[in-house]
Amino acid sequence: MKRAKKRVKFYGDDTWIRLFPHQFVESDGTTSFIVTDYTEVDNNVTRHVSPTLRTGQFDVLILHYLGLDHIGHMAGPTSPLVPPKLREMDSIIRDIYQLVEQDTEMDTLIVVCGDHGMSDQGGHGGATPSETRVPLLLISPRFTLHREEKTIEVDQVDVTPTLSVLFGLPIPKNNLGVIIYDALDGFCTEDRVMALWKNALQVSRVLEYNDADWKFDEGYLEFQRLTKVHHDWLMSKSSGVSRSDWLAEGDKIGRRYIEAIKTMTENISSSLTQYDIYSLIVAVATLWLILTTLVLELHLSPADQGQDQTQTIVLYIPVTLTIMFGHVMVCTTFSTGQLCRTDPSGLVLQGLILAVVCGSAAELVVKFIQFWSLRKRKVRSSHSLGVSRPLGVGLTLGTICHTLSLLSSSYVEEEHQTWYFYTVTIHLALVTFTLGTYISSVHTTNIQCPETKQYQAYDEDRTDQGEMKHIDGEMEQKKEEKHFEQVKGFPGRTVMAAILILVLCRVLRTWNQTGNKWLDQPDVGDWLVMLCDFIQIPRPENKCFLSVLMGVALSVVVVVKWAGQSCVQRGVFVAGLICIYWYRVTTGAVDDPFQILPTDKGTRPAQLVYVLAGVCILHPFIVHVLRCLQGDRKTKPYVAISFCGSLQSACILLALLLSKPHNVAMFVMVVLQEHLADCTLLRHISLSTPTVTLYYLWMGMAAFFYQGNSNSISTVDVSAGYTGLTDYQPVLVGFLIALSTYSGPVFWLVSLVRHVTSTLDIHHIYYHTRLKVLILEICTTLCWTRALPLAVYSALVTLQRHHLFVWTVFSPKLLYEGALTLLMAGFSILCLTLVKFKI
Repeated sequence: MKRAKKRVKFYGDDTWIRLFPHQFVESDGTTSFIVTDYTEVDNNVTRHVSPTLRTGQFDVLILHYLGLDHIGHMAGPTSPLVPPKLREMDSIIRDIYQLVEQDTEMDTLIVVCGDHGMSDQGGHGGATPSETRVPLLLISPRFTLHREEKTIEVDQVDVTPTLSVLFGLPIPKNNLGVIIYDALDGFCTEDRVMALWKNALQVSRVLEYNDADWKFDEGYLEFQRLTKVHHDWLMSKSSGVSRSDWLAEGDKIGRRYIEAIKTMTENISSSLTQYDIYSLIVAVATLWLILTTLVLELHLSPADQGQDQTQTIVLYIPVTLTIMFGHVMVCTTFSTGQLCRTDPSGLVLQGLILAVVCGSAAELVVKFIQFWSLRKRKVRSSHSLGVSRPLGVGLTLGTICHTLSLLSSSYVEEEHQTWYFYTVTIHLALVTFTLGTYISSVHTTNIQCPETKQYQAYDEDRTDQGEMKHIDGEMEQKKEEKHFEQVKGFPGRTVMAAILILVLCRVLRTWNQTGNKWLDQPDVGDWLVMLCDFIQIPRPENKCFLSVLMGVALSVVVVVKWAGQSCVQRGVFVAGLICIYWYRVTTGAVDDPFQILPTDKGTRPAQLVYVLAGVCILHPFIVHVLRCLQGDRKTKPYVAISFCGSLQSACILLALLLSKPHNVAMFVMVVLQEHLADCTLLRHISLSTPTVTLYYLWMGMAAFFYQGNSNSISTVDVSAGYTGLTDYQPVLVGFLIALSTYSGPVFWLVSLVRHVTSTLDIHHIYYHTRLKVLILEICTTLCWTRALPLAVYSALVTLQRHHLFVWTVFSPKLLYEGALTLLMAGFSILCLTLVKFKI
């Protein structure tokens, strides 16, 4: 349009202006990233409509309204804000049509469309019909055809050639769309068919460029046949054929052109989907190398690994030469992908990836040699998988079975059902084993005292040299099979805690329906935000109930977190919860029963929560520094326990702030579950650290789906990223969205470290050594539980890259797996760093 000297004006989302600079004769952009703003972004567009239409000094006028999209992200499609916004859009379209209708000299077309739909959660990016099907209206006083009862389905790319023909412009050379036939209402039959012939010719040239066998393409052959038929039809106009039959034949030719174009575009699209197979194979192979190394590592005790570093260095050179030789052969013979680029950035990429691959391969060879020598000597490693039996074995097998379930697209879509089943099963198993242990102890005359767990650790003075030794005293050898403490009396508290956790699991799974199969079923969250039928206004009783529920939930958190905190920590935590309720009042989600909280747009209370969460995290270090200045040098062991508790409190504050209003009570129930597990359930059952880690990981993944998340991109709550912000800050927005999405797993990971550190005796001489061993066990377990699904699932996606669901099911799940791996890696690095500096 610009090259054709058309005057194009634009008002709305400023992304257009950044994408097409200097293309508009007049423009006024509005930032699209503040999703809490759904009024000013639209008012800024509407104020230009009437003056621009009255002057008429334009050929194309683009209006991009953002308010409805922002409401969807912020509150969902059932929000009471949606109906007024839709009525506002209706009135704007009516006003535009009336102004156009008054000007009889202008030949004007009004196009109303959406760039995407909206899921039931308010997001988009998935493949559900509500996200991918949007209305397209072509309105003009000049139209004679009316399609009120019958609608047709077209693709978004079909708008491009249609507008090109209507404007008398050439169709873009890379277009893959088909002209919307009914939109050519003002064209005679010859012009319609000729326009479709030009469309088919343009698409055939794209096919010729992208397909070596284009001459044998069925769509192209049909286009060739139709060209001859089209010519004969034009020649037969004066041959005595009745005009009605002649026009009907032309209409038939035009529709055959459309089918030929669609056939060619399908073949072009399939040929454009190209994969860098070599890079995919290298990535999958590297993941399997890492996984295999970790598995061998788990089967080797620290004493078996004394010469690891030396052997790895010795093997690194021949392994590197072999791999580099194979890489050069592949690049020079078969592949020209990303790993075979010869530009500077490509060489750097090759060097980094080859270093990882060669290091992993050398390490794997060393581990395999050690493992094989142990088998040859028939030495059974006591290290094993590091899990308690039989509960730990069950958790390990469950994790492996979950990985195998990802090979099915249906299990990927309904993954939440797997975790819901696992969490119920593990607590039933805990109840069963606890009662079984009690019953067996009653019938046993000799109740043996539990032996103390074996701790193998690096000597504090010789850690750098990697030498191992057994710590004497209390740390005597414990049998692997002895994993339950014999307790005196009936374990009523343990059983009751497990039952309460099971009850909460049942309530939580009905809070937010997720997945695909039962997504449309009503849930608790729907009821809390339910609207009155027909009149589309919030039910007052629901808002009142939500207000009471949120107040009770926040009070429960205070009671649960009260113990074990200093007065300052309690005050900061309570102040943070008050600010969270204040924030909900300012957004209109709940009522202020006492009418004492000031109202604004919610940025001030949200920012106060961020500050208070930061105070929670820094408080232990501040106290430690102050005590050190006073001469007390023995407070350092207290920092780890206090820091974990403060970090957990900060996670709770941030999760409650970033959650949707109806999910506040949901997250409080998750906190209550963790409290019951930490203070009662796991305190009376002696489990190894890897087993406890797996338990917390399972609970964290269940919490991820309790929030309403799924393996679809559309369930990501984008509005959480703008909580408390006044302008667009990409890094901070991305961090807040990630924290909101993974608040459940993050909370359980932090709680895991808090639980493990609280079981240690801080006065013991080897406190830091014990802590280091426990953290290493946690990080090792996190590594193999991430490496296993990544290796298996990456291989599956590579093999199924042409599958029907690769972009709608497999690819989004792979993104979620990658994000979760980054989260676990960051958490592990943070823990190891803190242990390294003995914090």
